[in-house]
Amino acid sequence: MTCQIFSTTGCMRCKITKEYMQANDIEYEEFDIKAAGKDTFAKFYRANRKKIFRDEHGVEFPVFTDGNVIRQGVSVIIGYLCSQTRLDNFIKRSKLHGEWLDGIHILRGDPEDAAQLIAVMSHLKTYGLKIEITSDGTNPGLLESILENGLADRVIMEISRPIENDDQINSIACAVQSTEYQFFTMIKPLIRPDGGAAFITPEEVGEIARNIEQTTGSKKQPYLLKPWNISEENDERFKSIKPLPDSAMFKYRTMARRYMVMTEIQKLKATW
Repeated sequence: MTCQIFSTTGCMRCKITKEYMQANDIEYEEFDIKAAGKDTFAKFYRANRKKIFRDEHGVEFPVFTDGNVIRQGVSVIIGYLCSQTRLDNFIKRSKLHGEWLDGIHILRGDPEDAAQLIAVMSHLKTYGLKIEITSDGTNPGLLESILENGLADRVIMEISRPIENDDQINSIACAVQSTEYQFFTMIKPLIRPDGGAAFITPEEVGEIARNIEQTTGSKKQPYLLKPWNISEENDERFKSIKPLPDSAMFKYRTMARRYMVMTEIQKLKATW
């Protein structure tokens, strides 16, 4: 079937998606849900309700289908059009609105797909979108390429345990080259060498903070400690573990501030 895109009048992200398809000679049929396409989308939504993301703000547009898959959101759709499913590990749904776009994860995707990811991000940047990327310290070469090409406006880097390899060190060094950046650690259970699960300790968080100081040469890097939200946990091994009380977070912050004086605690409902 011909590709279909469901859009909404005045949607910049819909416009960006359509212009990418036009530039790459991808034929499509458009349905504007605020015009003649309203009934068509209503029927499509009823048939595919479980595959379409919807929150308190409504359905995120654009929505795309080629008859085989459904993709939603500008970066997700363009990533699919550029490289089918090869960029799925790099590009997830964006949670940010307006001029900011997130959902770009420099994690464990295949470095061989770096050129395609950079092509997608380059297209998005031509429209003035500001891109936030996340990293866990893997793929430092890709992170460096993205920053060298001016494709990221903010880097959020998770450090889940004390630094174990050069990739993490190199990623930290790259992150501080971004216009905006932040390091964070989730105060959550970790799988230990004996196979058991136990919370990361305040001492381990202090060691992470020391690693950041040693790598960057500064005690004044933005470092955030995030409480673990068990309701968002998917790992069954952690389901029986009780969350730490809020008061426990202060000891983690005290240990971290020995090396990162700007360490703060994030509230569970806070957003980036």
